[in-house]
Amino acid sequence: MDLPSRRNQLKQATAAAHQSLDDLIGDFDSEQAYRRYLVGMARFRLPIDAWLGTQAMPVELEDWRPGIYDREMRQDLTDLDLDIPEPMHPFAPPPGNGLLGLLYVLEGSALGARLLAKRAEKLGYTDCFAARHLFSQARNLSNWPAFSSRMERVCVYDQQAAAAWANTAFDYASRAFESALDATLRNR
Repeated sequence: MDLPSRRNQLKQATAAAHQSLDDLIGDFDSEQAYRRYLVGMARFRLPIDAWLGTQAMPVELEDWRPGIYDREMRQDLTDLDLDIPEPMHPFAPPPGNGLLGLLYVLEGSALGARLLAKRAEKLGYTDCFAARHLFSQARNLSNWPAFSSRMERVCVYDQQAAAAWANTAFDYASRAFESALDATLRNR
């Protein structure tokens, strides 16, 4: 009997959290909505990218490394005269060996970046102005299948820990986007 792939197990375990985040991000169809998105994304990714820079990857991932977009994101914020947002708090994963769950969320976001890049482009943001991070992710589609196949080969894998780390990442992102929305409402 074939067992479900780790990717499918994580997809099922995170479906509600993923949908909640997608609903929170919504359609950015205005300059103000995009700015709010960019601040929320920076509050989410900048601390996680910094944390990832201190972590060792499982040996089975071989030469694969997660996409890091902090430089592009900082340039995008500068393009729109937005300050680098203060993080809510440093990223702190739950206990257990669940790094693959976090990487699943981060690498999976590149798939959504293709759609978001098209929306940003309609607002006049490009791979050279204000949406570099989205276009960089969208161009990095080969990283997702490379990660997915290697993820299945990692020997030490804790499904519950991976799901917990993935859901923690979605929760951290949701709180980052909520704080960006709150800041926008306070500034009105």
